[in-house]
Amino acid sequence: MPLQRNDFVAQSLTTVYLSSSQLVDPRTGQPYRQGGSYRGIYFDLTEEEAQQYSTSLHEGRYRFVQIDSGATVANIVQGSVGLMASVSQGINVVTSLDKGVALGLRKVVFLSSVTAAQLATPCYVFVQEAGRASVYIKSGQNGSPGDLVVAASGDGGLCSIPSQSGNPTYATLKTIVGQAWTSPLSTQLCTVELWNPIEQG
Repeated sequence: MPLQRNDFVAQSLTTVYLSSSQLVDPRTGQPYRQGGSYRGIYFDLTEEEAQQYSTSLHEGRYRFVQIDSGATVANIVQGSVGLMASVSQGINVVTSLDKGVALGLRKVVFLSSVTAAQLATPCYVFVQEAGRASVYIKSGQNGSPGDLVVAASGDGGLCSIPSQSGNPTYATLKTIVGQAWTSPLSTQLCTVELWNPIEQG
């Protein structure tokens, strides 16, 4: 059972790790095969617990995942949206939104940026998959609490506010990330209640 209450975090929820155990030998750079972490662990944090890691984090479910090496580095930044790299690899391997298996499948929110060098080595990060997350609103988009927040492949994983006119199409429904708790403002982080099903992984 990967759900952990007494979670092990070697450094921070916003750190990029080069080992699935979160531990690397300081002399050789090789990953240790020990510790309390492995790809796929997840845990729930209260608002108070999340805020102890970072003021941009909120209550919800966090998962330790591997980033697929084919991801677009520029699209993995704090608050951008990613998703499953493929159905065969499951929910514990994620990629940038533009490279994912299908837009509507299992969206997650990245908590930090990665570099090309980190991506070239298998790298692991915590992502948020449920609860209230801080997502980055793209330029020129503004809204109000309660608005739907979406992320389209062409926007590099950044979020926007859909048009309020007309009925939503199936294509629009697949882009929904969640509902705004705070006012979505251009080029800022916005707190959003994620609309993701809970999965064990």
